[in-house]
Amino acid sequence: MNSTKFNALYKKFGYRKFKMSKFEPYDLYADYRDFLTNNQLITFTDFDGTLLALKPDITLSIIKNNTASEEKVYYNETIYRSKEQHYREIPQVGVECVGHIDAYCEAEVVMMAVKSMALISDQYVVRVSDISLLRTYLAAMNLSERLTEEILRLFASRNSADLDELLSSGKITITAANQLRDLMDLYLPFEKGVKALRRFVTNEAMDGMIRHMDEVVAILREFGVLDKVFLDFSIVNSMDYYNGIVFQGAAAQIPFPVLYGGRYDRLPQKMGKDVEAVGFGVYLDEIDNYIGNTQKFDVDYLIVYDNKKEENAGVRLARVMRQLEEKGFSVRAVRSDQFDNMQQKPRSRRVIGIEAAEKEVRSDD
Repeated sequence: MNSTKFNALYKKFGYRKFKMSKFEPYDLYADYRDFLTNNQLITFTDFDGTLLALKPDITLSIIKNNTASEEKVYYNETIYRSKEQHYREIPQVGVECVGHIDAYCEAEVVMMAVKSMALISDQYVVRVSDISLLRTYLAAMNLSERLTEEILRLFASRNSADLDELLSSGKITITAANQLRDLMDLYLPFEKGVKALRRFVTNEAMDGMIRHMDEVVAILREFGVLDKVFLDFSIVNSMDYYNGIVFQGAAAQIPFPVLYGGRYDRLPQKMGKDVEAVGFGVYLDEIDNYIGNTQKFDVDYLIVYDNKKEENAGVRLARVMRQLEEKGFSVRAVRSDQFDNMQQKPRSRRVIGIEAAEKEVRSDD
């Protein structure tokens, strides 16, 4: 899928392009393996003996290059990761907002996630949760760290059946099991979902988080994208990576999410940067396989010519090609012998010869 429209969207909101090389020093990825979704790296040794790695991630490089100041960047890069037992080149676009992250910053990034999904499909949703709120809720139950992590995994898979096993083994009470099941089953339009969270409030910390989410809701409403956003606590993404709002974008035609994002303050903090961060990435590698090329025509005009039979064919062709292009049409030229043997002919609004094209230009004039 072409990334041009994504780039134009991000530039429209003042994000500058971040450009990086295909590889970084291996130590960058070795030191921050906890923040990588895949630890299998493609490495090689530079001429000076430095160990380098083909980039498996963009965010690490963005935060590494940040000067502990506010910045908003977008990227259009290829990452290199193992997938289905093979290393793959995966085209990816995305944005990162770094600095002091408030409700507006979070809502702006979610809004761009919604608009990014709209470029992919007209049938899509962006599902949102908050990993910090969920952890705070579980902490109020005085659960062990191990049990907390187990319950978070159950949320990720919407596995409410295993809550009954925790109940029968005495690890949680019947009240806790019922509350967790209700929260796990919560799937509502974002505004209704945030209102529904009020009945789960157990302390001031949760109350503050929900008031923060209320502000995000109000901003998304002003952006006009709220109808595409849903609250869903099965969205946890990487629980070690994210520390606040997390979200995924999914299209009806694709059987897996194509957009992942959220708040990730731990990474800049570990790098010694006094900033916070929120962002997302869109994986473009398989979108076309499921949605396909929705463009009806490859070109407006396909001009078929014979440079042996037609006098001054090349000059005349160049002239009419330029004239049609100046009028805003897309044009492709192909020799008649090649056209006859094409197994898959270009899709065009009109297939014409040079003389017909010349008449077309004159009639438009």
